[in-house]
Amino acid sequence: MHKILIIGGTSESNKLADALSDSFITILSLQGNTEKPRLGNYLSRIGGFGGVEGLKDYLSNESIDAVVDASHPYSKQISNNVLAATKDLNIKLYQLHRPAWKKTPSDSWFEASSFIEASFMTNSLPRNSRIFLTIGKKNLEIFEKSHKWMMVRTIDKYQKFISKGKKYIVGRGPFRVASELINMRNNKITHLVTRNSGSAETYAKIYACRVLNIPIIMIGRENDVARKSSSIETIKTNLLVHFGLNK
Repeated sequence: MHKILIIGGTSESNKLADALSDSFITILSLQGNTEKPRLGNYLSRIGGFGGVEGLKDYLSNESIDAVVDASHPYSKQISNNVLAATKDLNIKLYQLHRPAWKKTPSDSWFEASSFIEASFMTNSLPRNSRIFLTIGKKNLEIFEKSHKWMMVRTIDKYQKFISKGKKYIVGRGPFRVASELINMRNNKITHLVTRNSGSAETYAKIYACRVLNIPIIMIGRENDVARKSSSIETIKTNLLVHFGLNK
């Protein structure tokens, strides 16, 4: 059977691995940012590759026949590495990237081009603001010195820095609108700071902010135009066609 490497980090990558496992030897690669990642009935690996050259070595040593980049929208570096490695080795590459959320007329968004800009915008909010921060773990330290009250939510427990006025909670999607509404009301949230992951599993907080008329500081994606969106069904069909297995 042909071996397919899936660069994961999203719920879609897990679903794709499940969908391909009946026709291919599927390997899901995760960076290891989550302590207890979701895994299914397929092969997996956890950890980095060591840049482009390390990835090329892995692809060659494991005789990978095709790669699907289904990494997180904010994992730009791994996407760049995958593109370079597969091009150098002439290995077929597919991309599965979820589209960004779209602002509706009922939403109040303040667009930030980076996590640093979002931090500056947060610091300029009124003194009594209460922030709900959901940006993953990687860039949390940018907000460490903020004097605003913050409720920080990550998938795993993460208290690398403990500051006065910071509340830490854990949670893994999919989230329900009702629970997000209760969470924001109980903690008297005035603003949400988040990144535009585009995930259906975490959209409930966006909807809750719409209902409660809570403004959102939305951190945009960098150079997202180059990352192609597709669907699990389309990629599976294309792989079957590519390897002549659709007959």
